[in-house]
Amino acid sequence: MGVFGEDFDLKAFKDAYNTTEDMDAYNRVQSLERAMSRLQNFVAELAEAGAKLAQLPSDPNKARTSAVQQAFEALRDAGVINGALCRRLTRAQSARSRIEHGYVDVPAGDVHRTATLVHDAARDFIGRYRAWIGSYLSGREAGGA
Repeated sequence: MGVFGEDFDLKAFKDAYNTTEDMDAYNRVQSLERAMSRLQNFVAELAEAGAKLAQLPSDPNKARTSAVQQAFEALRDAGVINGALCRRLTRAQSARSRIEHGYVDVPAGDVHRTATLVHDAARDFIGRYRAWIGSYLSGREAGGA
């Protein structure tokens, strides 16, 4: 994000996103999109693995929602994350999927907003998740020894 300015400048990003001539700029956009996708996938995988490891219950009425959303909601229900962060993570997951599966139809502003959302939500998630999973794993190890 920093290659588009200290504050992730929207104009600089849009110019690079919409270029048809500057391949270096285009490649920076592609790199950002790939990094954003990988980060969101990492957060989703952590949520799913943690919910499974802790055997957190999921709402059977939500069987039609994605496994990732169910994991975020299970972590919310367990008090690992709050409702606001759960909604941000779910929005980030949906936005990432939209970009990944329909990239050519997604405006630069939407990609910019999604990158910011994924970055901020992941940062907030990792701290809470790490504290929770660390104490959970320490408790399991101590209980199993």
